[in-house]
Amino acid sequence: MDHRILDLILVCAKGLKKSSFIGRMDVYAVASISGTTGKIQKLRTTVDKNGDTDPTWNFPMKFIIDEPAALQNNHILVVKIKAARIFRGKNLGEVHVPIKDLLDGVKVEGKSLESVSYQVIRRSGEPKGILSFWYEVGEKFTGKPVESVTVYPPPPPPPPMPDIWPSESWINNSGMGLGTGLIGGF
Repeated sequence: MDHRILDLILVCAKGLKKSSFIGRMDVYAVASISGTTGKIQKLRTTVDKNGDTDPTWNFPMKFIIDEPAALQNNHILVVKIKAARIFRGKNLGEVHVPIKDLLDGVKVEGKSLESVSYQVIRRSGEPKGILSFWYEVGEKFTGKPVESVTVYPPPPPPPPMPDIWPSESWINNSGMGLGTGLIGGF
């Protein structure tokens, strides 16, 4: 099976609709690639706390693409733009891009970044804003892609056990204790 690496850099969004009348919006984006395989790859940008309706992320992402499925228009890049809230983000809009369009737009295979912009579509269907990103499609590789695995170092050893009470000097009765003093005085 032929695969490719899709490198994205989510650059910015411009002209988003404000989600509330009070204060600035803290905006982030969630990018995912869905398709017929049933497996969804999903990544999230950092939160832009200063951009409000024009957030900037410049956030790199990496996805593995099943090229034959993508060329049959079975994979879609979905970028959801959200305003951070206490419990869950408010959806400001989405961009849907067929991966086939990105593969078709590559000028030199695996060699250059391409810049694209797409309209952000609100839940109501109204276009409001533009999402811009860079992408690069890596060279083909065959076989099953290696799953990313999070590896953590082993935990440090536990601290040494504290001394157990009573101490050895208490058990040996080698010191001048209360009983010895009383007996020695007679």
